[in-house]
Amino acid sequence: MGSSRARKRRSASLPNDLVGPSFTLALWRLILGFLIRFVVVFGLLILPWPGWNEFYGQGFRALGNAVFGREDEKCILYFEAHRKTRGFSAVDTRITIGNRHLVDSNGKGPVVLLELNTRSVGWLPTALTVALIVATPVPWRRRWRALVWGVLLIHAFILFSVAVYIWNESTTVSLVTLSPLWKQIADALEYTLVYQMGASFSIPVLIWIAVLFRRGDQVSACRRVGVSAM
Repeated sequence: MGSSRARKRRSASLPNDLVGPSFTLALWRLILGFLIRFVVVFGLLILPWPGWNEFYGQGFRALGNAVFGREDEKCILYFEAHRKTRGFSAVDTRITIGNRHLVDSNGKGPVVLLELNTRSVGWLPTALTVALIVATPVPWRRRWRALVWGVLLIHAFILFSVAVYIWNESTTVSLVTLSPLWKQIADALEYTLVYQMGASFSIPVLIWIAVLFRRGDQVSACRRVGVSAM
């Protein structure tokens, strides 16, 4: 028992030996290196490269039509290009939702037109996820694996956000019926996921942590910093 306590006391004293001016300096260098890499990668990804926004918008609309597009006896739903400037934001995509059962004898009926900025809704959280993963100082093999899972998960989140948008606004043309409680929930989700930017920043951080970090990374980082400080 006594020797066990002695071993625990000795192991607990190791971090105190490492925590000194040189260790702290090496730790700050590690953090600063991550921040510099993140700023550079994220900055390069979100720069308005010629043609990139249009290319990404086309891919976004193609994916949206593949996942959500419908044209049957009741519902018509499709994504299309639509250019419109709204303040500092440029809308590039429109979602058309209609209910054929509400069309009158003249072929007219209510239609919902939803506008999206695919750069804000899709590319910004994707770029943030990629930049966080690429900038993290772990072996590249882990980074490449994390990139695959990270991109898949962030696009699952993007599709979920668009699905909420369509689901909530479909009530306008009676394609979906929601109780007052569920309508409040749907309105809150739409506001948070589509109109606010908070989720576009917080979800990539959560995905970054989930796909890249492992138990024991903190110990490995401390050892790495400790070795570089010696």
